[in-house]
Amino acid sequence: MNTPNPRPTALVALVSLAACGTDTDSEQSRPGTQAIPQHQARDSAGIRIIENRRPAEGSRLGWRIGAEPALTIGSVSGDEAFQLHRVDDALKLPDGRLVVANGGSHQLLVFNEVGIYLAAWGQKGEGPGDFGGAWGGDALGSRLFWAEPWPGDSIAVCHGTYELGLDLFSTFDSDGNHGQTINLAPDGSSTRCRDVLPDGSILASREPKWSGYPPTGMQRNEMEFFLVEGDGTRRAELGSHPGAEEFYYLDETVFPPFSFWMLDPPFQQTVVWGAWDGLAIVSPSDRYEIRAYGPEGTLQRIVRRDHAVRLPTEADLESYRNGQLESIRGSEYREMMAPVLGALEVPPSFPAFSAIEVDAVGYLWVREYDLPGQERDRALWTVFDSGGIVLGFMETPPDLAIYEIGEDYIVGKVYDELRVEYVQIWELARSD
Repeated sequence: MNTPNPRPTALVALVSLAACGTDTDSEQSRPGTQAIPQHQARDSAGIRIIENRRPAEGSRLGWRIGAEPALTIGSVSGDEAFQLHRVDDALKLPDGRLVVANGGSHQLLVFNEVGIYLAAWGQKGEGPGDFGGAWGGDALGSRLFWAEPWPGDSIAVCHGTYELGLDLFSTFDSDGNHGQTINLAPDGSSTRCRDVLPDGSILASREPKWSGYPPTGMQRNEMEFFLVEGDGTRRAELGSHPGAEEFYYLDETVFPPFSFWMLDPPFQQTVVWGAWDGLAIVSPSDRYEIRAYGPEGTLQRIVRRDHAVRLPTEADLESYRNGQLESIRGSEYREMMAPVLGALEVPPSFPAFSAIEVDAVGYLWVREYDLPGQERDRALWTVFDSGGIVLGFMETPPDLAIYEIGEDYIVGKVYDELRVEYVQIWELARSD
């Protein structure tokens, strides 16, 4: 068992707004006092840098999300032809139809605006228009595919198969007719498509080749990000960035050696990506800073927001260990996991944020990271406009994994107490 390094008690610091800038937006202040800028923006070597104040504690945007979902798809005992299982993504088409990337059946399931099943596009296989082959398609095989809008009212689908070592990118028209399929990794590298930009280019990443089992400890590989043309040719490099932390445990004192790979270690630092305002976001979660790159690969925009920083403590980690052990029912498995959890060490920091989404209007939503003991029933997001200026906080429905935020709706997935999956559409009303 590794002994964590001693850490100081919780330390809270405020990452303050930079004092320099040219463009400002000031809040009203009391008579005789100086207005405090809500944001400040400047240009530096061709990069637009926007520094934002954190919205007031407890404040919320005036936007409203419906009290109940406007549409729910899924059931415990539905027709097997459209039973939801391992849903990976969903998006709403302009005509109101809902397309669900159903990993369990290797298909895109199509429903009309009131939730009636219409069709299934694709199937499990290796042919044109097929999805997934023998295994799923992300770096660890846990997510088969995602779907995004593609120029010309078409749909872009990222999928793949371990069987052939491919990561595939396909397009379909709005009637489900297959257009093209591109192999993004003809060299057999660990290349994954991540998002699509409005001009039809593809944001992709590549991870280093497998180099054997590492020793016990936290691992964080570098990921290379780049843009690919719609025909598969390389357009621009976006540089190397730290990926998601993983924890590996190896005990060679027993035979056979015991190893355990933890893909979601506590307080995990990661990297986020997305398409925003014609730019490609690639940003590690270590600091509250969103970095966006242009079509030629140059850094064009940096958006920052001040936030309170609290360092992790041994008490935080011990609480996590206890919670994990208590959730394990079998005594044998609990005994096996105890040294794995005991080998975890207190990390140097918490993530500054946990996820991002870009909505149909071009606004950026950045999800707040829930500190231990401060978990929220509803996810809290900071919303920025298309220029990177903070608008305010928004809450989304409890336990809703968000797939798409439209102009007046949100699409996501929830589970019930039996772990049955449901895809939902919630109404979103924006106000000035």
